[in-house]
Amino acid sequence: MKPKAIEISSLSAIDHILSKRPKRIKQLTLSDLSGIVATRLRMIIEKAQRCGVPIRQGGPKSPDPLVATMEAFEFSDARTIEQDLDLVQSALMVALDHIQDPQNFGAICRTADAFGASAILLPKDRSVTIGPGVYSASVGTVETLPICLVGNLGEKLRRLKEKGFWIVGTTLDSDASPPWKMPTFEKIVLVLGAELEGLSPLIDQLCDWKITIPINGTVQSLNVSHAAAILLYEWTRRRLVT
Repeated sequence: MKPKAIEISSLSAIDHILSKRPKRIKQLTLSDLSGIVATRLRMIIEKAQRCGVPIRQGGPKSPDPLVATMEAFEFSDARTIEQDLDLVQSALMVALDHIQDPQNFGAICRTADAFGASAILLPKDRSVTIGPGVYSASVGTVETLPICLVGNLGEKLRRLKEKGFWIVGTTLDSDASPPWKMPTFEKIVLVLGAELEGLSPLIDQLCDWKITIPINGTVQSLNVSHAAAILLYEWTRRRLVT
């Protein structure tokens, strides 16, 4: 079955995609050029015109002032990413062990893009569907960060281990180390577990190192996207100070 086009109304996402990958937008539909976002809308429309994106005037009843009709989402090829990373000394990939919440996934994509991750690995089964909610939460970075759909995450992690990557898993286990005590691995796959279950037993066994974020409050753990932000920042901080 042919993948369906995606309609998004997040102005931040539309703006980002126009700046980075405007050809992915099939059409913009404008229904309202007034109100508190009028100035921003005009800037986006002008950018779209410079990029040659078709603009259609929509009906007055639309709840969104601007809607972008996107080409069907394109996943990146994991093997191509691997070949590219063979040529670099330092790299970080993010693997998501059955993350299903669009807001969490989108936020992780946004942070991963901001801190220079090379790609995100997403299992085919029991994972989020990339739709309008993901585009909005990621402010469009799902279009600029390689996202690879893999049939068997465990097999993919084993292959990456053979290529010199260290598999670093996040956990609540008491024997896990805080992020700042992790050795300085040149190539890392940071594995984040599902919102409630954490890492699956098979993926947990594949980890070379386990890290946990110390918490002093009353909650047991952080939201997975917040944990990702902290750990991705720590990886970037190490690169900047060494």
